[in-house]
Amino acid sequence: MSRTLAATALLSLGLLAQGCATPCEELGQRICACQTTAGTARDACNRAIRAQVLDSQAGEAEQEACYQKLKTCPDPGADATACDQMKTAAGKAACGLAY
Repeated sequence: MSRTLAATALLSLGLLAQGCATPCEELGQRICACQTTAGTARDACNRAIRAQVLDSQAGEAEQEACYQKLKTCPDPGADATACDQMKTAAGKAACGLAY
């Protein structure tokens, strides 16, 4: 195993141990944050995202695709207009919600 690969694996394990989300989980959390009802609907959305990510065992290519979408998908925690943007065709495409 190369040093770079070993370092990446250790970093990944460290981040998982800290409870950090994978790029696909983080993307899902952004989308779930725009649920119209806080609480139960948002919690159910987040649970579904976690389950889907765990069930699919998203590989490196999928995680990279999610990482790229994180660069274009607005973050509701940092942008008050993010949820409105996600309702548009361009916003859906930016977050991976459209083909």
